[in-house]
Amino acid sequence: MKNFKITLVLLFLLSSVMGFAQVDPRKPLQYFRPIGKAGLNVFETSKTDTVVYNGLNVRVGGDFAIQFQGLSHENSVVGDPLVDLGSNFNLPTANLNIDAQLADGMRMHLRTYLSSRNHTQAYVKGGYLQFDKLDFIQEGFLSGLMDIATIRVGMDQINYGDAQFRRSDNAMAIYNPFVGNYIMDAFTTEPFLEVTLQPSDWILVAGITNGRLNQSPVKGDDGFVFYSKVGWDKQMNDDLRLRLTGSLYSSSDKGTRDYIYNGDRAGGRYYSLLATVANGGSNFDPRFNPGFAYHTAIQINPFVISIKALSSSECMK
Repeated sequence: MKNFKITLVLLFLLSSVMGFAQVDPRKPLQYFRPIGKAGLNVFETSKTDTVVYNGLNVRVGGDFAIQFQGLSHENSVVGDPLVDLGSNFNLPTANLNIDAQLADGMRMHLRTYLSSRNHTQAYVKGGYLQFDKLDFIQEGFLSGLMDIATIRVGMDQINYGDAQFRRSDNAMAIYNPFVGNYIMDAFTTEPFLEVTLQPSDWILVAGITNGRLNQSPVKGDDGFVFYSKVGWDKQMNDDLRLRLTGSLYSSSDKGTRDYIYNGDRAGGRYYSLLATVANGGSNFDPRFNPGFAYHTAIQINPFVISIKALSSSECMK
């Protein structure tokens, strides 16, 4: 019985699962980050036009994750001890994903958190429209520019830094083996307009938002945020890929609220960690948010991956 319990716990520890509706291989989505393992080490969507448009295509999918937490913590603060932690399952989380190919080179994405630590009820994370062609205006419209350009507009995560591509997004943990993301999690969902250029091996991004997650028409919240990225990404040979990017986030002093380190509405993945008996902690612990009203932030992201592919003869050995 003891061995059975241990086996059961191990199975749940490994059960960060991505579930999705059956995908028709005859109807792939254009300029789309692959789902699952194939999407690892993918950052901006490629400008390679390999998918033929065959009309409206809607894909409904989802993510599911459940984790077993067995952590301990302690402090020496007199009068404000940390809560006692046991070992048990955390709240299962789930996402609902809708992706639609609306026209040739035009795609829509929408993600809803069906259950999360901070919102146990359904909560729309956000969505966007992505344009890799402008043929819906006129066939061939600005085709020379759109060969290297991508335009995104919506209320969703902005392309600031590379860390956001390698983090867990509520139940979508397939791209992040560590699940818990970062102590300072540079991730936010805001209304934005963003242009990405990918000439050859270069990445150039420029975007603007109002810096707010919760919107309000009340006068006084009239600030804005400018963000950008410059990078280089090259597959040097079959075994080596190098990438280096630098990102800038700069907000005005007009009440943008700056959610850049507090924009994940799903909440933290480690429950009650560093929570004290006196305050009970929050749904976002143990992350740290500096809480600046406005600021300028810079993120540098080096990326090196070396994959030595074994030949069939080596595999035979």
